[in-house]
Amino acid sequence: MRLVARSLRLGSSLIRASTFRYCSAAESSGSNATPSSSTDEFDEFVDSLGRDITDMNKGLTFSRMLRQSKLVQLGDFNGRLVTGRIVHRVQDDLYIDFGLKFNAVCKAPAVNAEAYREGAVVLLRLHDPELSERFLGSEHDLTLLEADATLVRLLRPASGRGSEKVRMPRKASDDAPAADAVPATA
Repeated sequence: MRLVARSLRLGSSLIRASTFRYCSAAESSGSNATPSSSTDEFDEFVDSLGRDITDMNKGLTFSRMLRQSKLVQLGDFNGRLVTGRIVHRVQDDLYIDFGLKFNAVCKAPAVNAEAYREGAVVLLRLHDPELSERFLGSEHDLTLLEADATLVRLLRPASGRGSEKVRMPRKASDDAPAADAVPATA
């Protein structure tokens, strides 16, 4: 029972489910392992899980982990080249997810505009990760919920399995009337 309480304190549902397997009062047939040895092995396993997680961050303060994060290593955003995936298109506006808080909104180029559809991977030059300003008379910043970036080029076009389905018009046979034809009246 002590094992169950200890495992439940760890908070993992995987551990909770597997713990109850070992708590059966019935003898298992065909098993040559003693209950105490399986409990000891399980205890060692649970302890190793806890050690693996704490050993990764051992001796690291929050400030050190923040300095080593990918976000901080990006440095100044102005002029940084990043890749992104087009997630939405409204006429000539492309909404591009590049992994930060807001999507970038860029105009589709006039040349080869049909290649820039949802799912395509593009190269962006990032200027500002969040467009926000304090306007005259306002006490708070107002954000546009978008990032400022310039579309550089298409890296990979969207796969053919996209959500766009092209319907080919059906040919009407010569002897059968078309379904949408209006009957002639005499």
